[in-house]
Amino acid sequence: MELSRTQKTEELLSRLHLLEKYENKLTSAEFLQIHQTREHDKDIFEADLCSVYLHKLLMLDYRARYIQAQQKSTNETSTVEQNRSVDFYDTEEEDESKSAQTQIHPLDVQMAVFHCSDSFLQQKMVTKLSQCQYALPLLVPDPFSEDILCPLWTFRQIQKTWKKTNDNSKSMPICKAETPMVFCFCLGSLSLSKSQIINTLINDRHTTFFHRNCRGSTKSRLLFEGVAEIAWYCPSGKPSDSFKDCVAFCNLHGDGLTHNKQLNILMEMSSINVVFVPKIDRNNESAEVINPLLDTPKPLIVLIENSQLWHDWCRINKELYRLTGQNIEKEKSRKLSELKEKREEQCKNSFSELIQSFVKHLSSSPQTDREYFLKWTQILLDAHATDSLSSLLQKYHEKWSEVLAFKKSDKSKSKQAEAELKSKKTELAKLFNNLQSATCGLEHIFREMAQIYEAHKSLNKPPNAEQTDWSKYPELAAELMISGHPMELMDGDAGHVPLTWISSLIDEVIHKLGDKKVFVLSVLGIQSSGKSTMLNAMFGLQFAVSSGRCTRGAFMQLIKLSEEIQKDFEWDYILVVDTEGLRALELDGNKTFHHDNELATFVIGLGNMTLVNIFGENPSEIQDVLQTVVQAFMRMKKVKLSPSCVFVHQNVSDVSAVEKNMDGKRKLQEKLDKMTQLAAKEEECDTDIFSDIIEFDVQKDVKYFAQLWEGSPPMAPPNPGYSESVQDLRKFILSKASESPGVTLYEFKSKVYDLWNALLNENFVFSFKNTLEIAVYRKLEVQYGNWTWR
Repeated sequence: MELSRTQKTEELLSRLHLLEKYENKLTSAEFLQIHQTREHDKDIFEADLCSVYLHKLLMLDYRARYIQAQQKSTNETSTVEQNRSVDFYDTEEEDESKSAQTQIHPLDVQMAVFHCSDSFLQQKMVTKLSQCQYALPLLVPDPFSEDILCPLWTFRQIQKTWKKTNDNSKSMPICKAETPMVFCFCLGSLSLSKSQIINTLINDRHTTFFHRNCRGSTKSRLLFEGVAEIAWYCPSGKPSDSFKDCVAFCNLHGDGLTHNKQLNILMEMSSINVVFVPKIDRNNESAEVINPLLDTPKPLIVLIENSQLWHDWCRINKELYRLTGQNIEKEKSRKLSELKEKREEQCKNSFSELIQSFVKHLSSSPQTDREYFLKWTQILLDAHATDSLSSLLQKYHEKWSEVLAFKKSDKSKSKQAEAELKSKKTELAKLFNNLQSATCGLEHIFREMAQIYEAHKSLNKPPNAEQTDWSKYPELAAELMISGHPMELMDGDAGHVPLTWISSLIDEVIHKLGDKKVFVLSVLGIQSSGKSTMLNAMFGLQFAVSSGRCTRGAFMQLIKLSEEIQKDFEWDYILVVDTEGLRALELDGNKTFHHDNELATFVIGLGNMTLVNIFGENPSEIQDVLQTVVQAFMRMKKVKLSPSCVFVHQNVSDVSAVEKNMDGKRKLQEKLDKMTQLAAKEEECDTDIFSDIIEFDVQKDVKYFAQLWEGSPPMAPPNPGYSESVQDLRKFILSKASESPGVTLYEFKSKVYDLWNALLNENFVFSFKNTLEIAVYRKLEVQYGNWTWR
């Protein structure tokens, strides 16, 4: 039987040996004594937590939250078990069969001491908390009556000092300071930590507001639930200050929907309201709180949680394949538990009104109406993005110019300017992220559908009659793919291949078309080098090429052979795999190198042929990209895969200059051989020249493209020479492809599965030797589920 809040409070105070002190309050005098100094914080039990916490806090030791406690077991266990050390800040939940009691939340310790102290000791506590740069309790629910207390008396001795730019510093009691107050609260359950986000605004080096990701945080908290804390941002008068004047931040801990009293008080007191919500739905409880705020003159900021859950799942999933340390099994178990939790949260937060409406229209519309619906949706999404892109681009260029000017100035050489330059670069990075987030296309909607499907399928959730049937999503996507729409193969934002979704999608395509053979054409190149434009012109595809919309991740699109030429080929479709640009600006250093290697290995492994797109004709400018490509081809040779490749130089000024082109080919061959030697060291191979890795003829397999525009944009028409180059390349690709047997859709699915798992394991020992093995594998998969073939 579940205990009442009063019973839980009594139990907690009893465990902390404070129950009698709730009536007979602790006083400052009890702590004005000299105690033996602890050399270390071992052998502390729950009964000691409050006194140790108070002593550390009074000594201005902000690590008071990081004490450890021994936990006595009420069961008869071994001496080792009884005296085992329990990390006060271990985030893992204990098995109830092994632990008699759950751990106490760190802030429950603080609030228990606060409730059991007289007003003078409370004031001293709050003063010390302020000096430790911690948030202070502003609204506190009474642990028994649940009345809301506002202990303003405890703030009376707190002084704050701040300085505006080019102004004298101010110092005054904070209770007399007239500062704007930003009230932050959440409505519903969030996967992100609201408090952690607020901390980045106040002090990104110190945990002002305690949050769920702090060491020692537990899922169960009692006295801290519903507490509203306040903290102040005090500027130092430097250009790098986040705010130019003193600003108060008030943070309500817990779901605002269950703490109406605190919510109403603070919304009335605030200057700005900031609401964190998992989703927006005009019919849910959150709307009842937000709608009245829209009618007030106070500024309102609503932060809606994005595919962050998916990003977190991808990160944890990659970590699961790359475990290190002594206790790998325990770490593996913890990661698997985290992955399941993320999937549970995804299921809980899925089926937004947008997705429901989108799927409903797609499912119920006839073919022609469906095409109009998709086209209009994309047009409206592009229009929405265009409105914000222009202003963001202007701000980005202004900030970038500011950074360049600062670097050239004399003051940039001083040590004092390092912090200012770092701040400017941080602002620049934020603007760049905003630019990336400003674009939204159909791929984002289909990505959300894919995640809803993966989350529900992984947990075997039955379809809900009140929501669209998630089990039908792959069938819907397959119909669109067959009709010529590109589908995302690798999520460009999370850098992950959703294998469950892709497998189901291809299965549905096979169900509708049969296990057709396809020739897989992959495309790689530097970011914004014109890959998607070239593919669209070559095959009449629909890859996104609008301003500000660089391809992210990898997309696949089917192109059917016409009946008149089908007799000349052993396959029925070309499956084009378009990828994001290598050396993307949003990544840097090792992240770029690892990401590019992963992407190149994946798409080259999938392709029967890979187009390597180069903007310009100087190989020295793309040395890193060539090394990435060469290394990926080398990995394919290791696993008995032998794709071909064609290098395409775009934007070449004079494609008819034979001598110049021959010289360019010679330089490219030399560079490829050099990159082969470097990559051979990385891959531990004994290879010296590029043609040893794959079949490559520099005379035939290097193409030069004219400039896309005839003249200077925006009034320039397309260059007819570019169109001719595209048609020549198309003929060349089909000529080489006619010699290829291609792969079946089922084999393609298996390649996707094996390649991605090999990349996660950083292990490239995989291949299918013959069709008999394929047949055996297929039967095993049908009879026993998904097997990993090695």
